[in-house]
Amino acid sequence: MSNQLMPSPLAIALEMSEARYWGKLYRRNALLSSYHTQVAGAFVGATPELDVLAMNRVIGLGMTSPVTNLDIENIIAFYKQLGVRRFFVQLSPEERARDLPNRLEKNGFRLYNRWAKLLRPADLPLTPRAANGLRLVEVDSTKADVFGQIILFSFDWEDTRVADWFAGAVGQPGYRHYLVYKNHVAIAAGALHIDGAYSSLAIAGTLPDYRGLGAQSLLIQARLAAARAAGSHYTFVETAEDRLDRPVPSYRNMIKAGFELAYLRDNWIFEFE
Repeated sequence: MSNQLMPSPLAIALEMSEARYWGKLYRRNALLSSYHTQVAGAFVGATPELDVLAMNRVIGLGMTSPVTNLDIENIIAFYKQLGVRRFFVQLSPEERARDLPNRLEKNGFRLYNRWAKLLRPADLPLTPRAANGLRLVEVDSTKADVFGQIILFSFDWEDTRVADWFAGAVGQPGYRHYLVYKNHVAIAAGALHIDGAYSSLAIAGTLPDYRGLGAQSLLIQARLAAARAAGSHYTFVETAEDRLDRPVPSYRNMIKAGFELAYLRDNWIFEFE
């Protein structure tokens, strides 16, 4: 882990690229209203009606600008005004080496868990997977509803407005979206976001009844190929931390696909009473 005073250019690029692709999902006029702002150069996003931490979080705090106590207070005030029940701030290792964790703790935050940031150079060879009767198709906004429904049911969210929320990114600049079909049934979905030298394997999921058929492997390889063709130097992805007591299949799938752990991010949670 780095102890330098400023975050490394690679860490800054990865965090800011994630903030850009994630921020394109936030729309006030969607069925599921969502809001975002910027504080000290960080992305601050909220979905007040949905208590899902991935959708109520701060990305990139301290990466491009110094963070003052007023900045922390403004972040808390943003979520409080919207009526969010809880949210978290994600810190890269380089921010952990400074005093920001201590200041978060003094303002009522506590360490919640960690997420992994995984990275893969674009020039690594691809490993084509047998289709096994599956068919992958890149889709446009005419299939946005199908994409959103698969993401909704893949993650077992109860609020059906989540489908519309994720469907809203289909067709947006930088995004590419894919569906996997078995016969004529769409069974899996995945998104790629291309951001210059950095591409991200964004949200992806497979319907429960069709898991284990290789749909996600097909999606990973197709998106890696598209990122390389677009000129990206690196492709990255986020998962939960893989631990002996809590293994994470998506993390292990990415390792098999040639990704390596770039770093772990600490998630500092704030809960309103």
